[in-house]
Amino acid sequence: MNEENPADRWKAATHLASAARSQQTEALAELADALDDSHPFVRWCAGQALVHAGRPRAMAVLLEALENGSVRQQAAAADALAYARKLNAEPLLQSLANEEALVRQSAAEALGRLGYRPAMHSLIGLLEDESLWVRRAATRALGHIGDSSAVDPLSLRLQDASPWVRRSAAYALGAIRARQAVSALLAALDDPDLQVQRHAAWALGRIGDPVVLEKLRAVQADSGTNSEVAQEAKAAVQAIQRSGWRRLTAITR
Repeated sequence: MNEENPADRWKAATHLASAARSQQTEALAELADALDDSHPFVRWCAGQALVHAGRPRAMAVLLEALENGSVRQQAAAADALAYARKLNAEPLLQSLANEEALVRQSAAEALGRLGYRPAMHSLIGLLEDESLWVRRAATRALGHIGDSSAVDPLSLRLQDASPWVRRSAAYALGAIRARQAVSALLAALDDPDLQVQRHAAWALGRIGDPVVLEKLRAVQADSGTNSEVAQEAKAAVQAIQRSGWRRLTAITR
Protein backbone atom coordinates (compact mmCIF):
# COMPACT_ATOMS: atom_id res chain seq x y z
CA MET A 1 0.00 0.00 0.00
CA ASN A 2 2.65 2.49 -1.11
CA GLU A 3 0.44 4.41 -3.54
CA GLU A 4 0.79 8.19 -3.42
CA ASN A 5 -2.92 8.84 -3.88
CA PRO A 6 -4.86 8.39 -0.59
CA ALA A 7 -7.88 7.10 -2.55
CA ASP A 8 -5.76 4.28 -3.92
CA ARG A 9 -4.50 3.47 -0.43
CA TRP A 10 -7.97 3.27 1.14
CA LYS A 11 -9.18 1.12 -1.74
CA ALA A 12 -6.21 -1.17 -1.17
CA ALA A 13 -7.01 -1.35 2.55
CA THR A 14 -10.62 -2.24 1.78
CA HIS A 15 -9.57 -4.96 -0.63
CA LEU A 16 -7.42 -6.56 2.07
CA ALA A 17 -10.50 -7.36 4.16
CA SER A 18 -10.95 -10.84 2.70
CA ALA A 19 -7.28 -11.62 3.22
CA ALA A 20 -7.63 -10.46 6.82
CA ARG A 21 -10.54 -12.87 7.30
CA SER A 22 -8.28 -15.70 6.21
CA GLN A 23 -5.65 -14.32 8.63
CA GLN A 24 -2.94 -13.97 5.99
CA THR A 25 0.16 -12.68 7.74
CA GLU A 26 1.19 -10.28 4.99
CA ALA A 27 -2.28 -8.72 4.78
CA LEU A 28 -2.49 -8.26 8.54
CA ALA A 29 0.92 -6.57 8.55
CA GLU A 30 -0.11 -4.21 5.75
CA LEU A 31 -3.30 -3.27 7.56
CA ALA A 32 -1.37 -2.67 10.78
CA ASP A 33 0.88 -0.27 8.88
CA ALA A 34 -2.16 1.41 7.31
CA LEU A 35 -3.47 2.21 10.78
CA ASP A 36 -0.62 4.74 10.85
CA ASP A 37 -1.37 6.25 7.44
CA SER A 38 -1.25 10.03 7.11
CA HIS A 39 -4.83 10.12 5.79
CA PRO A 40 -7.64 9.54 8.35
CA PHE A 41 -9.91 7.69 5.92
CA VAL A 42 -7.15 5.21 5.06
CA ARG A 43 -6.72 4.55 8.78
CA TRP A 44 -10.47 4.10 9.16
CA CYS A 45 -10.66 1.66 6.24
CA ALA A 46 -7.79 -0.39 7.65
CA GLY A 47 -9.47 -0.55 11.05
CA GLN A 48 -12.78 -1.57 9.51
CA ALA A 49 -11.10 -4.30 7.47
CA LEU A 50 -9.53 -5.72 10.62
CA VAL A 51 -12.57 -5.52 12.87
CA HIS A 52 -14.96 -6.95 10.29
CA ALA A 53 -12.56 -9.81 9.66
CA GLY A 54 -13.47 -10.79 13.21
CA ARG A 55 -10.66 -13.35 13.41
CA PRO A 56 -8.46 -13.74 16.49
CA ARG A 57 -5.27 -12.64 14.74
CA ALA A 58 -6.98 -9.62 13.15
CA MET A 59 -8.37 -8.55 16.53
CA ALA A 60 -4.95 -9.11 18.05
CA VAL A 61 -3.52 -6.61 15.54
CA LEU A 62 -6.01 -3.98 16.71
CA LEU A 63 -5.41 -4.63 20.39
CA GLU A 64 -1.65 -4.50 19.90
CA ALA A 65 -2.00 -1.21 18.02
CA LEU A 66 -4.20 0.18 20.78
CA GLU A 67 -1.67 -0.72 23.46
CA ASN A 68 1.69 -0.17 21.79
CA GLY A 69 1.17 1.62 18.47
CA SER A 70 1.83 5.19 17.42
CA VAL A 71 -0.70 7.84 18.40
CA ARG A 72 -2.46 7.46 15.07
CA GLN A 73 -2.48 3.67 15.34
CA GLN A 74 -3.90 3.80 18.86
CA ALA A 75 -6.66 6.19 17.84
CA ALA A 76 -7.50 4.21 14.69
CA ALA A 77 -7.63 0.98 16.66
CA ALA A 78 -9.97 2.53 19.23
CA ASP A 79 -12.24 3.79 16.45
CA ALA A 80 -12.39 0.33 14.89
CA LEU A 81 -12.98 -1.55 18.14
CA ALA A 82 -16.24 0.33 18.62
CA TYR A 83 -17.65 -1.92 15.90
CA ALA A 84 -16.44 -5.23 17.33
CA ARG A 85 -19.21 -7.78 17.93
CA LYS A 86 -17.63 -9.31 21.01
CA LEU A 87 -15.04 -7.34 22.88
CA ASN A 88 -13.40 -7.02 26.24
CA ALA A 89 -13.65 -3.24 26.49
CA GLU A 90 -11.12 -2.90 29.31
CA PRO A 91 -8.27 -1.87 26.95
CA LEU A 92 -10.48 0.95 25.67
CA LEU A 93 -11.31 1.95 29.22
CA GLN A 94 -7.61 2.13 30.05
CA SER A 95 -7.06 4.30 26.96
CA LEU A 96 -9.21 7.03 28.51
CA ALA A 97 -6.16 7.84 30.62
CA ASN A 98 -3.79 8.00 27.64
CA GLU A 99 -1.51 11.04 27.59
CA GLU A 100 -2.52 11.82 23.99
CA ALA A 101 -5.79 13.72 23.52
CA LEU A 102 -6.53 12.05 20.17
CA VAL A 103 -6.42 8.61 21.81
CA ARG A 104 -8.59 9.70 24.73
CA GLN A 105 -11.10 11.17 22.29
CA SER A 106 -11.25 8.02 20.16
CA ALA A 107 -11.56 5.75 23.18
CA ALA A 108 -14.39 7.86 24.61
CA GLU A 109 -16.25 7.80 21.31
CA ALA A 110 -15.80 4.03 21.04
CA LEU A 111 -17.04 3.35 24.56
CA GLY A 112 -20.08 5.51 23.88
CA ARG A 113 -20.91 3.57 20.72
CA LEU A 114 -20.54 0.35 22.69
CA GLY A 115 -22.77 1.67 25.49
CA TYR A 116 -20.18 0.53 28.01
CA ARG A 117 -21.61 1.53 31.41
CA PRO A 118 -18.48 0.68 33.46
CA ALA A 119 -16.85 3.65 31.70
CA MET A 120 -19.30 6.13 33.26
CA HIS A 121 -17.03 7.36 36.06
CA SER A 122 -14.04 7.83 33.78
CA LEU A 123 -16.10 9.57 31.11
CA ILE A 124 -17.55 11.98 33.67
CA GLY A 125 -13.97 12.76 34.69
CA LEU A 126 -13.13 13.59 31.07
CA LEU A 127 -15.77 16.33 31.06
CA GLU A 128 -13.05 18.45 32.67
CA ASP A 129 -10.36 17.45 30.16
CA GLU A 130 -8.09 20.18 28.79
CA SER A 131 -8.98 19.19 25.21
CA LEU A 132 -12.34 20.43 23.98
CA TRP A 133 -12.50 17.47 21.58
CA VAL A 134 -12.09 15.03 24.46
CA ARG A 135 -14.77 16.87 26.46
CA ARG A 136 -17.05 16.76 23.42
CA ALA A 137 -16.45 13.04 22.90
CA ALA A 138 -17.15 12.36 26.58
CA THR A 139 -20.42 14.30 26.55
CA ARG A 140 -21.63 12.44 23.48
CA ALA A 141 -20.57 9.09 24.93
CA LEU A 142 -22.49 9.75 28.13
CA GLY A 143 -25.56 10.59 26.07
CA HIS A 144 -25.27 7.30 24.20
CA ILE A 145 -24.87 5.33 27.41
CA GLY A 146 -27.90 7.12 28.85
CA ASP A 147 -27.30 6.83 32.58
CA SER A 148 -29.07 9.45 34.69
CA SER A 149 -26.08 9.74 37.04
CA ALA A 150 -24.38 11.84 34.33
CA VAL A 151 -27.11 14.49 34.21
CA ASP A 152 -25.65 16.97 36.70
CA PRO A 153 -22.12 16.91 35.23
CA LEU A 154 -23.56 17.20 31.73
CA SER A 155 -25.69 20.16 32.79
CA LEU A 156 -22.54 21.95 33.92
CA ARG A 157 -21.09 21.45 30.42
CA LEU A 158 -23.82 23.75 29.10
CA GLN A 159 -21.53 26.46 30.49
CA ASP A 160 -18.42 25.11 28.77
CA ALA A 161 -16.17 27.61 27.00
CA SER A 162 -16.53 25.68 23.74
CA PRO A 163 -19.81 25.82 21.79
CA TRP A 164 -18.98 22.37 20.41
CA VAL A 165 -19.08 20.95 23.93
CA ARG A 166 -22.23 22.88 24.84
CA ARG A 167 -23.99 21.53 21.75
CA SER A 168 -23.03 17.97 22.64
CA ALA A 169 -24.10 18.46 26.25
CA ALA A 170 -27.55 19.64 25.16
CA TYR A 171 -27.85 16.69 22.81
CA ALA A 172 -26.78 14.24 25.52
CA LEU A 173 -29.29 15.61 28.02
CA GLY A 174 -32.03 15.21 25.44
CA ALA A 175 -30.92 11.69 24.65
CA ILE A 176 -31.13 10.82 28.35
CA ARG A 177 -34.48 12.67 28.64
CA ALA A 178 -33.16 14.38 31.73
CA ARG A 179 -36.06 16.18 33.42
CA GLN A 180 -33.78 17.57 36.11
CA ALA A 181 -31.89 19.46 33.37
CA VAL A 182 -34.94 21.40 32.15
CA SER A 183 -33.90 24.68 33.81
CA ALA A 184 -30.38 24.48 32.41
CA LEU A 185 -31.71 23.71 28.93
CA LEU A 186 -34.16 26.59 29.10
CA ALA A 187 -31.24 28.89 29.85
CA ALA A 188 -29.38 27.37 26.90
CA LEU A 189 -32.13 28.64 24.58
CA ASP A 190 -30.43 32.04 25.06
CA ASP A 191 -26.93 30.74 24.35
CA PRO A 192 -24.89 32.95 21.97
CA ASP A 193 -24.34 29.93 19.71
CA LEU A 194 -27.32 29.18 17.46
CA GLN A 195 -26.62 25.46 17.31
CA VAL A 196 -26.61 25.26 21.11
CA GLN A 197 -30.03 26.92 21.05
CA ARG A 198 -31.26 24.42 18.44
CA HIS A 199 -29.94 21.42 20.37
CA ALA A 200 -31.49 22.75 23.58
CA ALA A 201 -34.90 23.09 21.90
CA TRP A 202 -34.61 19.55 20.55
CA ALA A 203 -33.66 18.25 23.99
CA LEU A 204 -36.63 19.96 25.63
CA GLY A 205 -38.92 18.37 23.06
CA ARG A 206 -37.45 14.96 23.85
CA ILE A 207 -37.89 15.46 27.60
CA GLY A 208 -41.52 16.44 27.08
CA ASP A 209 -42.19 18.55 30.18
CA PRO A 210 -45.14 20.88 29.40
CA VAL A 211 -43.74 23.52 31.74
CA VAL A 212 -41.42 24.63 28.92
CA LEU A 213 -44.18 25.23 26.35
CA GLU A 214 -44.51 28.95 27.07
CA LYS A 215 -40.79 29.58 26.58
CA LEU A 216 -40.62 27.47 23.43
CA ARG A 217 -43.61 29.28 21.93
CA ALA A 218 -41.99 32.62 22.74
CA VAL A 219 -38.79 31.52 20.99
CA GLN A 220 -40.80 30.35 18.00
CA ALA A 221 -42.79 33.60 17.78
CA ASP A 222 -39.84 35.98 18.25
CA SER A 223 -39.09 37.65 14.92
CA GLY A 224 -35.43 37.81 15.86
CA THR A 225 -35.10 34.05 16.30
CA ASN A 226 -32.97 32.18 13.78
CA SER A 227 -35.19 30.18 11.40
CA GLU A 228 -33.56 26.84 12.28
CA VAL A 229 -33.97 27.49 15.99
CA ALA A 230 -37.59 28.59 15.49
CA GLN A 231 -38.31 25.43 13.51
CA GLU A 232 -36.75 23.25 16.22
CA ALA A 233 -38.78 25.07 18.89
CA LYS A 234 -41.94 24.44 16.86
CA ALA A 235 -41.09 20.76 16.53
CA ALA A 236 -40.45 20.57 20.28
CA VAL A 237 -43.83 22.14 21.07
CA GLN A 238 -45.53 19.63 18.80
CA ALA A 239 -43.65 16.72 20.37
CA ILE A 240 -44.65 17.80 23.87
CA GLN A 241 -48.27 18.22 22.83
CA ARG A 242 -48.34 14.76 21.25
CA SER A 243 -46.80 13.31 24.40
CA GLY A 244 -49.47 15.02 26.52
CA TRP A 245 -52.28 13.63 24.36
CA ARG A 246 -50.84 10.13 24.63
CA ARG A 247 -50.73 10.39 28.42
CA LEU A 248 -54.27 11.74 28.55
CA THR A 249 -55.56 8.97 26.29
CA ALA A 250 -53.87 6.35 28.42
CA ILE A 251 -55.46 7.76 31.60
CA THR A 252 -58.99 7.91 30.16
CA ARG A 253 -59.01 4.38 28.72
